[in-house]
Amino acid sequence: MIQPAKRVESVEEYYFSIKLKEIAAMNSKGDNVLNLGIGNPDLPPSPSVIKALQEEAENPKSHGYQSYQGLPELREAFAAWYQNFYRVELNPQNEILPLIGSKEGILHTTMAFVNPG
Repeated sequence: MIQPAKRVESVEEYYFSIKLKEIAAMNSKGDNVLNLGIGNPDLPPSPSVIKALQEEAENPKSHGYQSYQGLPELREAFAAWYQNFYRVELNPQNEILPLIGSKEGILHTTMAFVNPG
């Protein structure tokens, strides 16, 4: 039998999994809980978005890993968006880092700046 690593002993159930169970229990009792927690879309993407995704999936250049900093054009677009909506100037070279999701950002920020205890 393969023994799990010791760190697995401290792993608990995912927070949002617990919350979803609580919401399901409340709804089963007749409560009408409006869940805004995860942000699942309630409509499919626009047909133009689906078409663009299909076209990019057919492009052989679309099938490689991105750089660790993300595409420069993407970082520049983020900087322009923040300037437009929040009047905040960000340097796309060293102040913007695209992530796969907010949980990744929270985890890595915590790992970089918070010590045990």
